[in-house]
Amino acid sequence: MKIGKRNRRVAALLCSSALALATASTGLIGASAGASTSTPGVTATSITIGASVPLSGIAASYASVSAAANAVFKYIDKLGGINGRKIKYIRLDDCYGLAAYGLGCTAGASTTPLSNNQELLAQDHVFATVGSLGTAAEMSVMSYLRQNNVPQLFVNSGSVEWNQPSSFPELFGYQTSYVAEGKIFAKYIKANFPTDTIGFIGQNDDFGATGLEGLKDGGITIPSADNLTYNAADAISGSTSDITADVSTLAQNKVPVVVLDAVPGFTYGILATAHALGYSPQWIISSVGSDPLSVNTPLEAGAVTLSYFPSTTDNADPWIPWLRKVLEEDPADFPKFNSSSVMSFNELYGAGYALAFAETLRAEGKNVTRGGFVKALTSMTLATPAITPLRFTGGNHQGMQGGAIATVNSNGTLAPTSVTVTKSVFTTTPFAGSSINSSNWIIAPIPSWLK
Repeated sequence: MKIGKRNRRVAALLCSSALALATASTGLIGASAGASTSTPGVTATSITIGASVPLSGIAASYASVSAAANAVFKYIDKLGGINGRKIKYIRLDDCYGLAAYGLGCTAGASTTPLSNNQELLAQDHVFATVGSLGTAAEMSVMSYLRQNNVPQLFVNSGSVEWNQPSSFPELFGYQTSYVAEGKIFAKYIKANFPTDTIGFIGQNDDFGATGLEGLKDGGITIPSADNLTYNAADAISGSTSDITADVSTLAQNKVPVVVLDAVPGFTYGILATAHALGYSPQWIISSVGSDPLSVNTPLEAGAVTLSYFPSTTDNADPWIPWLRKVLEEDPADFPKFNSSSVMSFNELYGAGYALAFAETLRAEGKNVTRGGFVKALTSMTLATPAITPLRFTGGNHQGMQGGAIATVNSNGTLAPTSVTVTKSVFTTTPFAGSSINSSNWIIAPIPSWLK
């Protein structure tokens, strides 16, 4: 295939998934006007929560995350809800903060993460935001939600910004931080490639910077010539100049191992560019950008990544057939999902935070308050599909602390659809110098009330 033709496809895929670039100013409005009870969003028979997420535009591939969460909530509602309350989950499209650029967004051009959150509070009177997505998008509303005393739960991003319990006591992350992931990759690299030169291509924002920080804290030295970035804003224009230059540099330097802190569209572009150049290093790809169904190319086979969930094809794990059943019973959110469909990492991810919310709500009891929810959340270990415990404390609001090394499985000439996850789970913190601990998988049993 000619490079020009391949690069045109690369540009198209770059616009299929990218991180939020825009930010919004914050403001303060009344959060509880018109609420029917003393706790906004809570009635005797329902609890209303919301999220600002990309449902259209260049990041529409992430829509399945919140869709899976919604499927779980609807499944729980069929079982009778939580303590007699049904869960109403309102998802507003923020187009990843890029609605003003068009790019296939169905949200209005003036839509921002802030305007969505204002609507969720003023019109829908949500109890909390749950599973909103994107580092820049969620950083832009942190202060607004804090001023209105609204819990900002299970942010879909690996930034360490979500772990500020003193300043933001109602803000909670979810996934393993980019720093911790980088440290675990460093441990893997030192054990398997102790003498090899290591290259790095990272997104030029919090994602890439903190992932690189983790690698360095884990003891990896990357030569300055092989420490490269790409511009996240390229997703808007479809430019491939950054990744072409980065991959060309690493190919010329014959770097044998490359770590990628890239989202799926850029992962595809980097792999395709390397292939066109005849360059095939060992790729180590952040969990954010490695999901095989999202990257969608046979060139990813053999890549190493981090997983905090089992393989989506591992039916020996009880959560996998359980979630398949949940998705099959939700034709509204998953109209094409059937017994032969392959689940993606996105769907496991969304189901995980939905279960965390539901289990915490159940533990709080019949009398639901925001303060009571936070107290319950910081005093329990949650039962989710994750292979590492999801727990929070008064001093730790980050969420998961690690994961297992996984390898993307070959699917012949077709794009891979699964990964093989090792049975050793590594956990650590994002704090400099903290140790990395190893343990076996911990598969939380499915609570009886969910069966």
